[in-house]
Amino acid sequence: MKNFILTLPLFLFQIFFSQQILKTDFAVSYNVEYPIFKKKNTEQFLLFINTKENISYYRSANQYVLDSLSKRGKISNDDIISSMSYDTALGEEVVRKNNIFTVYEKVVGVKLKYSEPVNLKWTIYKDKKIYAGYKTRKAITIAYGRKWIAWYTEDLPLNFGPYKFCGLPGIIVNMYDEKGEYYFTLTQFKKKVKQIYFPKDKSYKSFTKQQTKQAKYNALSNISGIVFDDPIEKKRMEQVNQKRIKESPQLDIE
Repeated sequence: MKNFILTLPLFLFQIFFSQQILKTDFAVSYNVEYPIFKKKNTEQFLLFINTKENISYYRSANQYVLDSLSKRGKISNDDIISSMSYDTALGEEVVRKNNIFTVYEKVVGVKLKYSEPVNLKWTIYKDKKIYAGYKTRKAITIAYGRKWIAWYTEDLPLNFGPYKFCGLPGIIVNMYDEKGEYYFTLTQFKKKVKQIYFPKDKSYKSFTKQQTKQAKYNALSNISGIVFDDPIEKKRMEQVNQKRIKESPQLDIE
């Protein structure tokens, strides 16, 4: 048995020891429109659901594809150029389990995570519309520093949604914030029995939400590795970097 384990490829060790398995029964895709450096950008995100255990896993489709290619040896871990084509500006991975959201994110090579309870309070209205062929109903919540308008469908009576949104008597089909900066649109819903790998807690450093945000800011704003001959140029670079971070997309601004 020891000889067998020693001959396993490295990427299989990474699968076995750094990830957990989610057995899904539904898969949902969302197009997410969001501003990045004040320009509109649209990206696909995936939501995997296990209704029996009331678990969901949400992440960027780009990163999902990249992980799949890496595990099959199609892209090596040090192939930065190829990996960049699968990049995302919204790199949070969200697992909902036992009425708790756990958010995982890799920042400059450091794995961070935080957890918070599912505590969304929705107000449901009588307004109805057709979205993507589904009969939907309007609901509003104030969460993560914004007011959100959601349209959900009871045709698919699953209390799931994108990112850290759930708790309605039907899956969220369309959702946007009051200022119209972020849009979520369901593009595909299908029954899909599959095994999905998602992050394992032990490989991530645990912080509070605010500590995670501060650690992320510190990592992205760090220019200590750059040598400046002119202190004015250093200050200018710090200001440019802070502006870049401020204008980068953030779904949760609490």
